[in-house]
Amino acid sequence: MNTETRQASSPPEAPAKTRLPRDEEIIDLRQIFHVLNSHRWAIVGFTATVTMVAIFAVFSMTPIYQATATLQIEQEQAKVLSIEEVYGIDGGTDSYLNTQFEVLKSRGVLEKVVNKLDLLNNPEFNGRLKEPPRYAGMLDWRSWFGLKEPKAPEDPGMIMRDTINALSASVSIEPVRKTQIVKIHAQSETPQLAAKIANAIANAYIESYMEAKLALTLNATDWMQGRMGELSEKLRVAEQELQDYREQENLIELEGVLNASSDELKALTNALVEVRRKLAISENIYRQISTGDTRKGDNASLQAVLRHPLIQNLKQEKSKVQRQVTDLSRRYGPKHPDMISARSELKSIQDNLNLQIRTIVEGVEREYEIDKANERSLTAAVEALKKRIQATNRKEFRLRALEREVQTNKDLYDAFFKRIQETSATSDLQTANARIVDQAFVPNSPIKPKKKLIVAVAALMGLLISCGIAFLLEMLNNTIRTTQDVEDKLNLPVMGVLPKLTDKALLDRVFNLFTDKKQASFGEAVRTIRTSVNLTAMDEKHRLFGVTSTVPGEGKSTVASNLALALGQLGKTLLIDCDLRRPVVGKNFHVKGGSAGLANLMANTAKVSDAVHKLEGIDVIPCGMVPPNPQELLASDRLASLLTKLREHYDYIVLDCPPVQNVSDVLMVSRHCDGLVYVVEAGRMQANAVNAAVGRLLQAGAPVTGAVLNKINPKAKDPYGYNQRYYDTNGYYSGAS
Repeated sequence: MNTETRQASSPPEAPAKTRLPRDEEIIDLRQIFHVLNSHRWAIVGFTATVTMVAIFAVFSMTPIYQATATLQIEQEQAKVLSIEEVYGIDGGTDSYLNTQFEVLKSRGVLEKVVNKLDLLNNPEFNGRLKEPPRYAGMLDWRSWFGLKEPKAPEDPGMIMRDTINALSASVSIEPVRKTQIVKIHAQSETPQLAAKIANAIANAYIESYMEAKLALTLNATDWMQGRMGELSEKLRVAEQELQDYREQENLIELEGVLNASSDELKALTNALVEVRRKLAISENIYRQISTGDTRKGDNASLQAVLRHPLIQNLKQEKSKVQRQVTDLSRRYGPKHPDMISARSELKSIQDNLNLQIRTIVEGVEREYEIDKANERSLTAAVEALKKRIQATNRKEFRLRALEREVQTNKDLYDAFFKRIQETSATSDLQTANARIVDQAFVPNSPIKPKKKLIVAVAALMGLLISCGIAFLLEMLNNTIRTTQDVEDKLNLPVMGVLPKLTDKALLDRVFNLFTDKKQASFGEAVRTIRTSVNLTAMDEKHRLFGVTSTVPGEGKSTVASNLALALGQLGKTLLIDCDLRRPVVGKNFHVKGGSAGLANLMANTAKVSDAVHKLEGIDVIPCGMVPPNPQELLASDRLASLLTKLREHYDYIVLDCPPVQNVSDVLMVSRHCDGLVYVVEAGRMQANAVNAAVGRLLQAGAPVTGAVLNKINPKAKDPYGYNQRYYDTNGYYSGAS
C-alpha cells in the first residue's frame, strides 16, 4: 500500500449498545451467575454482616409474652319489665357488637386496669420509671458544665394518659367472625402480667358496663322525678281551669241537658210539621173562599162547604121541599095556601142554608188564622231551642277540651309514676351483657421476637440487597471489560486479548515477553493479534501498522513491542517509537541513552543508519532527543518521506503512536498507517470516553482496523464469560501468571 492517507469509510457510531439479536434478548442465566460470582465475596460478606447484626439485635430484644382471654358479649339480653326502653340499648344489631369492641379498648376500661394492676408504678408501661442508659448522661453536654436544669414535676393526668397509651398499644381485640365471641390479647414482658392484663380488661369491661347501666337507671329515675313535679303542676292547673269553667257556666251535667233538649227539639219539629200541614190545608181552603162572594152564595159550591154535614142535610131538605113546591105548582096556583106554605118553608130552608154557609166560611177563616199563629209560634220555639242547643254545644266543646287536657296530663303523670316505680324496683336487678368464657393463662413461651424468622429474613434481605447492589454496580459500570463490550460499545472487531500480569518479574520484561517460551499463553495471544493484523492488509507488500490507546498506561507500548517481535518471526520488522512526549521503547529495549532516534531524523540531525538499532529479531528506532514541538515534527513531510524509505527495507513497520486523548499527535501519524490497532485496558476507561477517542480517529480518516483488549484477569474471568468464549474460540485459553 502507498503512503496516501487512508480515509474511513463511515463516521463512528454512537456509543449506545448495539441491539442484540432476538434470540439473545432473553435472560441469560450464565450472565447472572457470572455477576454473582464476580461479587461473591462482597455478597457473602454483606449477607454475613447483616445476619450477625440481626442475631445480635434479636438476642438484645426483650421477649414479649401474650395471653388471651375469651369474652362472650350477648347480642340480645333478657329485658326486665320494659326498662330497656329507658336505657335506649339496642342489643340486636351488628353495630352494637362493634360498639362494644370499641368500648373494650376505651380509655375508661384501660384506666380501671391501670389502677387495678398499679401499672403507674410499672416501668414497662410508665416509661418515666425506666432507668436511662449509662451513656445517656455522657451525651448530654449541659451536664458537663452543670447547666442542666432539674426536671419540673409532671402532671399526673399526663402520666396516666401516657400509661394508658402504652397499655393500649400492648392490647388487641380480635372478634371471632359470625359469633358473639371476642378474644382479648395482652402482651407484656412478663408472662404473669400479660395474663393479669387480659383478665383485668375482661373484668373491667363487665364492671364498666354494669356501672354505666346503673348510672343510666339512676339518671333516668332522677330525670323522671324531675318531670313528675312539672307534670303534677300541669295536671293541677288543668283541673283547676276545668272546675272554674264549670262554675262560671253553671254546668252540672251537659250530657242530660243535651239529651232533653234534643228530645224537645224533635217534638217541636214534629208539631211544627203537623201545624204546617194543617196550615197548608186551611190556607188552600181559605184561598178558595177568598176568591168567592159569600153574600152571593158563591161559596156554596166549595168542597169545604159541600162536605159539611149540616149543609148536606139542609141541601137534602131543600131538595125535598123544592120537589114539593114543584108538585104543588102543578096542582095549585101561586096563592094557594099549600103553595104559599111550601114556598115559605123552602125560603126558610134556603135562608138557613145561606146562614150556615156564612158560618162555615167564617169558621174556615178563623181556623186559617189559628193555624198561622200556631205555625209562627212553633217556628219561633224551634229556633229558640236551636240557639240554646248551639250555645250548649259550644260550652260542651270547651268543656271537653279542658277535660281532655286534664286526662292527658293525668295519663302522662300516671305513666311517669309507673315508670319510676319500675325503675326503682329493678335498679338492683341489673344483668351483665357479657361473660368470661376462658380466663387467660400464663404463657409458657414468648410470642416475639421470632428469632429464627427475623434472622432468616435478615439473611435473605441481606442476600437480596447485596445481589441487587452487585447488579446495580454492573449496570452502572460503563467501562470496557469484555470483548462483547468492544463489539457492542465501540463497534470495532476484536483483534485479540492479553492477560493481566501481576508478577513483578514478568512486568519488568513485559515488552519482550513474547520471546519467553514459559509464557505460552501470552505468546499465543500476541500471535492472534499478529494474525488479525496481517489479515487487514493481505494485499499490501509492505505493511505499516500503528498502535495507540485512549490514555497512557493502557499497554499500547507493550502491545506494539510484542507485536513487532511476533511480526519479526515472519519478516524483517522495524519498531518506531512515535510517542515523542512519553517515549518508552528505547528504555524498554535497553537502547543507550542519548542515542539518535526519530526526533533526530525529523530534525535532520542524524542519519537513518545512526537511528536504527539492531536487536534480536527486530530493528528499533527510539524517540531520541525529546523535542519541544512534537506535533510540528509529526505533521511535517519528513515523516512521510522517512516512512516511504523505510518501507523499501522492511516487511513490517510497527509505530508506537501517542495516545488519543488530550493531544492530536496520533492524528498526524495515523494517516501514514496501513492499519491502526486500538488498545483498550479492560475495566479502566468509560465506554463513552473510548468511543469519543475512536470517533476522533475515524473522523480524521485513521484506518482503525480493530481493538486489543488488554489486562484481562484470567483468574477472575469476565462477568459475562465473553472473554472466555473468545479464548475458547481461538483454542488456547489458559491461566496466565
